[in-house]
Amino acid sequence: MSDDPVMVERWSTMTGVHRRIEARIEQDLRRRVGLGSREFCALGELHRRTRTREGAPHLGGLADAVGLSPSATSRLVARLHVQGLITLRTARGDRRSVELELTGAAHDILRIGTTVLHQAVRDAVGQLGAEGADGHLLGYLRGESRDTGTSG
Repeated sequence: MSDDPVMVERWSTMTGVHRRIEARIEQDLRRRVGLGSREFCALGELHRRTRTREGAPHLGGLADAVGLSPSATSRLVARLHVQGLITLRTARGDRRSVELELTGAAHDILRIGTTVLHQAVRDAVGQLGAEGADGHLLGYLRGESRDTGTSG
């Protein structure tokens, strides 16, 4: 029980860091690639599914992955299509379904955007370190293993 206040403090710090990172990512993605984080997340999910050979992604699976309702995901997909970042085609097995595919421009955006994501996380964790945040939390956010004695 004595660790509960520490865990609450760590959780509070982590949620604050998450908000900082999200705001930074949103701002930097819009500035660098002209997309928000949801659009970028959708492109990333489409790329992941294609790369892992899960088959051509469908709208329903994308909605679950990006945490949007089906109607909001439909609007997101329409925006990505208009921007030339994805192509749509009728699914071979089920003509009522639409398969989504990334274009070359989407792959370029993913490459640039991934560096934006990494930099936002590094900056946020660095700022936490400068603020004297909990060493265990910093180690966790840096990906350091407690078993090797490299965390905080």
